[in-house]
Formats: sequence, C-alpha cells, structure tokens
Amino acid sequence: MWRKRKSRKRFSSYIYWVIPAFFVISLVFIFFKSGFLTITQVEISSNQLSCVNETQIKDTANLSGQNSFLVNFENIKKNLKTKFICIGDINLSLVFPNKVKIETKGRQPAAIIMPLKTPEATSSSFLETIATPSAEFSEAYLVDDEGLIFSKDVGGFNIPEIFIKYSNISLGKKTIGNNLGNSLKILSGVRKLGLDVKMAAIFDNFFLLFSYPRVVFRLDDKIDMQLASLQLILTEAKIDLKELEFIDLRFDKPIVKFAPKK
Repeated sequence: MWRKRKSRKRFSSYIYWVIPAFFVISLVFIFFKSGFLTITQVEISSNQLSCVNETQIKDTANLSGQNSFLVNFENIKKNLKTKFICIGDINLSLVFPNKVKIETKGRQPAAIIMPLKTPEATSSSFLETIATPSAEFSEAYLVDDEGLIFSKDVGGFNIPEIFIKYSNISLGKKTIGNNLGNSLKILSGVRKLGLDVKMAAIFDNFFLLFSYPRVVFRLDDKIDMQLASLQLILTEAKIDLKELEFIDLRFDKPIVKFAPKK
C-alpha cells in the first residue's frame, strides 16, 4: 500500500512538471514558426563610404528572411568590414520584432600616400624629384590613422600628402610597424601641436614636414620623445616671440634655426 501511494505521488509530480513544460515548448515552437521574428525590413544608413553602396551592404548582410533571434550580428559586422575595407565602423541594431538597422561609417583619411614610380638612390635626388613638376607618381592612396590603405579616391580631402620612394603599397594593406606607420603617428602628434602640414616626405630613416617651421623627425621607437621636444621648442619660441624656420629632431640635442629679425 505504501509503495502504491509513493508511485502515485511520483507520477502526479511528473505530470505536474511535464504538462507546463510541454505547453511552454509548444508555444515557443509556434512562436518561431509563425514568422513573427522573421526579418522583413533592413534599413541602411551610410556615411562617407567610397567603396560600397547601400544595395551591396544589404546583399552582403543577407538578413531578409532570417530569424532575428538567431542572427549572429558580430559575424555580419566582421564580414562587411572584411569585404569592404572603406568601412570603418558598423552598428547593427534590432527594432523588435522584424526590422534591422545597419549604420555604417567610412574610414577617416589621415593622409594621401604618393609613391614615386622610380626609386631614387639618394635623399637629395628624391627631394629634387618631388620638386619637379614632371615627377611621375604611381596611384595615390588614402590611409587612415590605423595605417590601413583603404581607397584610391583621393579627391576633395584637405589632408597631408606623404611622398615616398616606390613601395609595395596596395589596398587593404596595413602599414603600422614600418616607417609609414611611424610617420602617421608623427602627423597625428604635430596636428595636436597646431602645425599645419600640407606635404611631407619619408626618406630611409627620417620624416620631413614641409610645414612652417620645417621639421625633421627620426623614424625610430622614440617618436613620443621627439614630439615632446618639439612641443617644448614651439612653446619657448612663442614665449620669447621668436619665429622658427627649421627644427631637426634627429639628434639628442635638436638643431633649431630661427628666422632673421625683420
């Protein structure tokens, strides 16, 4: 008798949990099958993109018809940035239950890279080539602060042009870790110091800014130290009301040339 009562109690307890669980599972199944979470709208918002249009973004994301609950947004973002290198930032958001917003923003160019078609043997001849109106350059490229070459569409940007000897530059290639990467770091630093740089040139191991004053940097792992020295020199010249003409930061003791007094 005691065993029968215990069995009935277990059975009742089993039924007590199974029926609600079955009911919940059924509701979830019906909910998914109903199409309530199926993505039917994809809204694209783009800004400063030179390599892709909204239709291409929508086609690559391929969100229409997918279940919004099962979509891996991180994978979609990664695929878009890999395929379209001009995309700098992507934000995907779900407007419950079946609309997705894709907001994209283009990479911000830091400089225009101008590689010479013919390599020059010396720094002096390289300077002469830059100054020659007939100098031949290969295709120009846009590069961002991260050092990524991302576009050949260089028109309409008020940013520095960096002249370099012929180099194996191509779209999608990162430059961080070499002389070009260090030069971009310098440009970012001098911009904060108020120097207006329209043109610059990379030589074998140094970087010349055609600004006023002209500044020469050593391209090594002591960029921050050189920038700190430059800031000090500029500050002292401003306090002393002296006009600077040339600053060479390649040495432990920077070389400074002041403009003649008028």
